[in-house]
Amino acid sequence: MNEISQPFGRVLVVEDDLFNGPYTVELLRGSGFDANLAVSAEEALVFLDNSSESEPDLILLDVNLPGMDGLEMAAKLKAHSEFQYIPIIIFTVHDSLEFKIQGLNSGGDDYLTKPFEADELMARGNAMMRIRRLYKSLQNERLENLRLSETLDSSEKLANLLGRSEKMRGICDLILDISGSDSNVLIHGESGTGKEIVAKAIHGYSQRRNGPFVIVNCAAYAETLLQSELFGHEKGAFTGAIKSKRGRFEQADGGALFLDEIGEVNLPTQVVLLRVIQEKRFERVGGENTISTDARIIAATNKDLKKSMLQGTFREDLYWRLNVINIHIPPLRDRKEDIPQLVSNFIESFNERLGKKIVKFSQDAMDLIFRYYWPGNVRQLENAVERAMVMCKREIIRPEDLPQELRPGDSELFGSSVKDACLGTLEREHIRSVLEQCNWNKFRAAQVMGISRSTLYSKMKKHELLAPV
Repeated sequence: MNEISQPFGRVLVVEDDLFNGPYTVELLRGSGFDANLAVSAEEALVFLDNSSESEPDLILLDVNLPGMDGLEMAAKLKAHSEFQYIPIIIFTVHDSLEFKIQGLNSGGDDYLTKPFEADELMARGNAMMRIRRLYKSLQNERLENLRLSETLDSSEKLANLLGRSEKMRGICDLILDISGSDSNVLIHGESGTGKEIVAKAIHGYSQRRNGPFVIVNCAAYAETLLQSELFGHEKGAFTGAIKSKRGRFEQADGGALFLDEIGEVNLPTQVVLLRVIQEKRFERVGGENTISTDARIIAATNKDLKKSMLQGTFREDLYWRLNVINIHIPPLRDRKEDIPQLVSNFIESFNERLGKKIVKFSQDAMDLIFRYYWPGNVRQLENAVERAMVMCKREIIRPEDLPQELRPGDSELFGSSVKDACLGTLEREHIRSVLEQCNWNKFRAAQVMGISRSTLYSKMKKHELLAPV
């Protein structure tokens, strides 16, 4: 099958002469251009306003037009934010240098004296087309650079929020990769790992960011009340339903619905939930009218749903409806290099909330934080930082400000591997993480860690830490 050839470019001819206008259009079309004719400046401006996605690459503009003349139109176009970079060749019967200069000053990029030779028109038109293509190329390059810059900025903001470890960087990249998608997402991880924060980030970087983000903790409602919470109910649907109520699916229309602890939903509700996700329609409890919904589903769980499916407590079809995009958040003990960033975030947040001026943790206090197993993950770390800041009477948090379970010998949660000499590995992770945050500025990193530069150099040599090339 023959491919349809693309035109050499789009040309708008603005000419009221009954012979020259149609002749120029046919000449251009015969040479492979997509040409259109307007017989006045006003008609040409209407054409331009209605062709935002297919604006011309070149305008051939006569000077003597009814109403607005060509020089006035050229000046108007060059002052327009969208049309100012479209090349303009001015048609004129005047061959004086003074008139040509006036045309160029008005906004024309070249001129052509009537009557003109066809070859001359093509030569000047092709020259302007090359300029137009160069401009478009530069514009596309600029837009791509802007897109890449915005992506890097977004990636950096997410890393500041979620963490800079390799595992969390992967999650940050995935959030940006799916930003143009409306597909359902299933987030899984231990309690306290930050599933809700990740869900909010997914919504915040999505095309639905201006829509509502509605949260439902599925474990917080009795089995009989969860359907009412999700889908709403009509007045008198059950004892206590004294008025009609909109459900969370209605509230999330046009945005996202975050179903936390989805693994706690009972089987009858799973059946209804599956139908709503598939058909995007539902009825309120006790109601007969069908309601449409356009809510993106982001679900989260700390359960092994595959194991739940084998046990018959979670529907396989619902699992695959939810699990279009899967995100696993690792426990904090497996990404301790994120701790310095998270601690810094918490200090900043609690300083504002508590009216404190805490600067940092001492090195000894930070060592204890790194040694701890963190069974409660990020949520437990946040609570520990808040408690330490409440107790601290200085600008630097010390070991005695930390919760009792973080102090040596007071807990079994310091992992045997740590007791058997894993401290060196944790120290290396901590130093590398601080250096990365400081862009490998050793003076700043030493200040953050509360040690001298010579001590930092010694530790870097010990752990074979080198700045990236």
